[in-house]
Amino acid sequence: MKKKVMIVVGGTGGHVYPSVSLANDLFKAEPGITLMFVGGDLKNNRFFEHKKFLNESVECAPVNSRNPIRLLRNVIKILKGIWQSLSIIRRFKPDLIVGFGSFHTFPTLVAAKLVGIPILLHESNSAPGKVNRLLSKHALATGIHFPETADFLKGKTIEVGVPLREGYNLGNYTKREARDYFFLDKDRITLLVFGGSQGAKKINQLVLEALSQHFEGYKECIQVLHFLGEGENKQEFQDIYDKNDIKATVKNFETRMDLAWAAADLLISRAGAATIAEQMEFEVPGVLIPYPFASDAHQDKNANFMSNTVGGSVTFLEKDLDSKILGKKIGNLLNHDRILLDAMQDALRLYKKTARQKDMCTFVLDHL
Repeated sequence: MKKKVMIVVGGTGGHVYPSVSLANDLFKAEPGITLMFVGGDLKNNRFFEHKKFLNESVECAPVNSRNPIRLLRNVIKILKGIWQSLSIIRRFKPDLIVGFGSFHTFPTLVAAKLVGIPILLHESNSAPGKVNRLLSKHALATGIHFPETADFLKGKTIEVGVPLREGYNLGNYTKREARDYFFLDKDRITLLVFGGSQGAKKINQLVLEALSQHFEGYKECIQVLHFLGEGENKQEFQDIYDKNDIKATVKNFETRMDLAWAAADLLISRAGAATIAEQMEFEVPGVLIPYPFASDAHQDKNANFMSNTVGGSVTFLEKDLDSKILGKKIGNLLNHDRILLDAMQDALRLYKKTARQKDMCTFVLDHL
């Protein structure tokens, strides 16, 4: 009999991209499998491939509001989402439900518990979110990316990798091929700058000022791939780079991040779990600036893991960082024959060799 799996997801690209990658891997491994995506406001999620997969949206809401009226409205939305999920589950009749965290998944996972459908969870951050913390004791197992995440969860945990987007593998492209795609010099040291799927105005400004005003190095030896996110004036940034004789390709959004990773020598970014996983795969040393308002400071913990456990990054808290400090750090990493940068890359390679992780697709198939 053909197996049916429901994948429950929503929210940012950091949640959605791994779930889509899992679906693609499952189709390859089990061609007869039937998949359905369900999640809060999934129909309006710009990171989700609506036309490719069977999908349903349900009502959802966070429950962290201090406003009693708003809190009551949110609870009503959640109850409605649970009711909608029960109807979808009865129609689809999944053998297994896989949840990727965030409040967007809560109604459907609760509905699965109510009707006795087994669930698996995936937690990609060092500090798990509220939904996975609450429901981990009811799951067959929770796949975790960072070993220390197990300390925050109840029930069985298994170390698994974060499913990467199709084609996101080291070695698919040479640096020259990747840099040609972005009209970059094949020999210059390349900085990759972006703020995750939502963009980051603070990082955009810090990097621009650091490189144009405080960079202690040779500007003719570097080039920048800078992805700004929505709401930024791309031409304004490009003009400032040009005025300061810094070779740069500036975009608001980039679909070929696999090529961007392949082109890069140094990352400057937030510390979302998906970014960390891709940084690890492509072995790109990083300067990580965790998002200061992330729930449970999970980006701080992600960044600290990369800096202290792996040794592949340096971490700066946004409150402790200005453009002068950042410019000096970039210069230190890129000068002195790249000794520091090479040591960080070696640390990334070593961790990849020693990490004992099962891939997410196998993790799911083992429980079907």
